[in-house]
Amino acid sequence: MKIKLVILILYGLVLAAPGVLFARPSPGIEQTADRLVVRLDERGTRGPVKFDHTKHETTVNPDPNAKFKTKVGASCSGCHHTENKSTGAPQLWKCVLCHRSSGNPANPKNDEWNELWSKTAFHKLCVDCHQVSKKGPVKCGDCHKSNQ
Repeated sequence: MKIKLVILILYGLVLAAPGVLFARPSPGIEQTADRLVVRLDERGTRGPVKFDHTKHETTVNPDPNAKFKTKVGASCSGCHHTENKSTGAPQLWKCVLCHRSSGNPANPKNDEWNELWSKTAFHKLCVDCHQVSKKGPVKCGDCHKSNQ
């Protein structure tokens, strides 16, 4: 019985070893002890955008017309706006899991049935919030830097 347990444990270690030994952070994510920065639009024509996730974690969108309004203390759901239907908890998925490239039939639609692909979703959420709060970049070159 003990030999079977040892063999099972060794087998599990052999299967897990490559994942542990060759693990790398996800491309487009820069993480330090106190910061998480996500790179967006890395292959875009205007250049990549560095989104400081840590800086935005406690931000609540001040726009009274924001579609995905959140309560103080639950600011994640302002951007990660989908919820688990049974628990009501926000689902913290990456934006691009729902908002894909232009023309993808799986992209969500707004109230006017316009496609909300990744570019339109980012711009609508980010720029609208920056304009209302009068903080943060609102012009293309303020976010998109060709030398980042």
